[in-house]
This record gives sequence, C-alpha cells and structure tokens, in this order.
Amino acid sequence: MSKSKKNKEPQYYISKINTQLLNYNVYYMSKKEKLMYYTIAFVAGGVIGLIFYGGLFKNDGVETLATHISNIVVFVLVGFIGLKVFIPNITEKLRKKRIRTLKLQFKDFLLALGNSISGGMNFNDALASSYNDLNMQYSSDSYIVKETYEILKGIENNVSFEEMMQNLGERSGDSDIYNFATVFNICVRSGGNLKETIKRTVDIISSKISMSEEIETSLTSNKTQLLVMEFIPIILVSMMRLMSSDFNESFSSVLGVVAMTACVIILIIAYKLGQKIMSIKG
Repeated sequence: MSKSKKNKEPQYYISKINTQLLNYNVYYMSKKEKLMYYTIAFVAGGVIGLIFYGGLFKNDGVETLATHISNIVVFVLVGFIGLKVFIPNITEKLRKKRIRTLKLQFKDFLLALGNSISGGMNFNDALASSYNDLNMQYSSDSYIVKETYEILKGIENNVSFEEMMQNLGERSGDSDIYNFATVFNICVRSGGNLKETIKRTVDIISSKISMSEEIETSLTSNKTQLLVMEFIPIILVSMMRLMSSDFNESFSSVLGVVAMTACVIILIIAYKLGQKIMSIKG
C-alpha cells in the first residue's frame, strides 16, 4: 500500500456495534505532537542548512548584508525541506511503534487465551478470562484492552468473534494479527477442531512474535551505530567551519557549494539505504 493511499485512510472506523475503532494502518499526529515534531524538524533542517550553506557572499572574509539575508533564506528554505523530509519519516516511525506495541500486547492476549482454553474453558469464557488477565497487566486505555472489550461487546450484540477479529486484523496493520483472524475464520467455516486449532495457532504466532522481538533487540546497537554515522559528517563539517577560517572560506566558494551539495546528496542516499537495510518486515 502506497503512502498516498495510506494518507487517505480515515483515522477511525465505525464498528458493527456503532463504536469508534482506531485504524492502525495510518497515524495522525495530535496538535501537541505536531507542534513539537514540526518545530524540531524545521529547526533541525535550518541548522543543517546553515552548516552546509551558511556564510555565503562574504567580502574578504567579512559578513555582508547579503550574507545575513542568504543565511535567513537558507535557514527557512532548508527548514521547510526538513519538514518535507523528516515529518513523513517521523510519522511512519510513530505508526510502526504503535503497531509494534499492539503486536506485543496481542501476543499476551494470545497467551492468555491459549492458557484459558488449555484449562478446559469454552471459548467465550476463555475470552472473558483473557480480558480480565489483560486488565490486570495493562491500563484500561491500552490498545489490547480496548480491542478485547470491543470484541466482548460485539459478541454480546450477536456479532461473531470471527467478524470482530477479522475487523481487528484488517485495521491492525500487522500480518500476524491478520493471519490469526484468517486462520480462525477458516477453522469456523470448515468446522475444524476449534480448541486445537487455536492452541496451535497461538503457539506458532507467539513464537514468531517473540523471534521478531529478539531480532529487533539484536539490531538495536546497529541502528544506534547507523544514527551516529549519519551525524558524523555534519559534526565534522561543523568542526572544520569553527576551527579553521580557511576551511570556512572554501565552503562559501562556488566550488565549495557544489561539493557540499554532492555531499548532502550522498548523505541522503546513505540514510535511505541504511533505513532500508535496518527495516524488518513481519
């Protein structure tokens, strides 16, 4: 699904029992988040712009009116570019973080459901027991507690578990949750051994989620190293500008601007490749 299509999706869907359900496939920042992240992105872009393109139009090393004007133009222009570059990336990271949180909570839901079924409970009682367990483990406004409560309310209003679960799978943005909903649907329609199928599916999906988390944890240090490597060129250019007036002058020349532009392009390409290499798809 392309980003343009994602942006057109609603933030909430209305369920069959007429309640508002969160669409995890998209992320819309709150006003507080927008103020914070937009300010950070704009200032970060502006500062980086000044590091690479600041101090133009000097006269014998002395700043002129054109220098001050160009600094303001560079700060504002690159600041807006920063918004275009950083905000979609930040939004995507927040979306993935929310899905990851839901996924981890869903794992606990599966474990609680599997344990209740293994204890001899029928499915509806096992579901209610899982909800009680999750209430003790998470706060009332956590994603999985809200979703489990919605499922229970749906069943009370004659909406089947498989319908409610399928709806969650489609909204979740996560393949494991969607796969569980699909397997459960197939099992109900084919008249299979529901308890055994749920137990096996719970074991498989829980193991897969645990493995994904182990991989994510093992890559944490690599992601930190990548972040440091992305900032090193910016720090080096800043140090050279501050420590040597000759370097500072050369950066402000036509050849220096061309060289800096080439460096910026390489940095952007390296950043994109690094993010692609470090991304994990479920």
